Amino acid sequence: MRETAEMLQHHNDSMEHIKSNIADKDQQQTAVLIEQETRHTRVIDEILNTTRSLNADLDQYKTDQWRLSASVSSLELFRNNQTNAKCDQNQEIAFTASVTSSSSTWNSGTLIFDVVITNTGNGYNPSTGVFTSPISGTYVFYITAVEYGAQFLRIDIVLNSVSKVRAYGHSAASYQTGTNMVVLELQKGDSVWVRHSSGKGYISQSIPLTTFSGYLIS
Repeated sequence: MRETAEMLQHHNDSMEHIKSNIADKDQQQTAVLIEQETRHTRVIDEILNTTRSLNADLDQYKTDQWRLSASVSSLELFRNNQTNAKCDQNQEIAFTASVTSSSSTWNSGTLIFDVVITNTGNGYNPSTGVFTSPISGTYVFYITAVEYGAQFLRIDIVLNSVSKVRAYGHSAASYQTGTNMVVLELQKGDSVWVRHSSGKGYISQSIPLTTFSGYLIS
């Protein structure tokens, strides 16, 4: 009986020892799992941080590429503008036009100089009497008009319908000559022509007396 009790006690002690060992193992494994989970979490955080950093670098790269492309485009546009400007500066523009017949009644509107003597650059239109600037720049315009008989004549050089200077042939004697010159800053597409102001008639001949001229100086 005593032996049985001792065996039972020994068995119980063994079971308690086994349970204790199992509990210790469980605690150790739990600690290992917690440590591994902590490491995995740290690794994942590092990966996420690295990914965010790479994305930020990629965004910055895209921004830098866009700025570089914009700068290249701006430089290309500047180069083209400079090239065009150099071409424009070398462009020659000059004209002289005349009327070769007289009129005793002309008294309104545009004086159309329908006979072209020179038209370098094709800025002057003999059908309308209007010079249209092919490029921006500084131009000189000159008008000479001989009044008919003793009929006085006033005519204007106009820019885009605004009178700039006036030529006047007085009626104190026959065939008085009115002249004037103007220097104008023109933009590409501006229009210049000669317009009636007052009086009537003009004189010209086969070798012209009444003329309109203009040229680009810069």
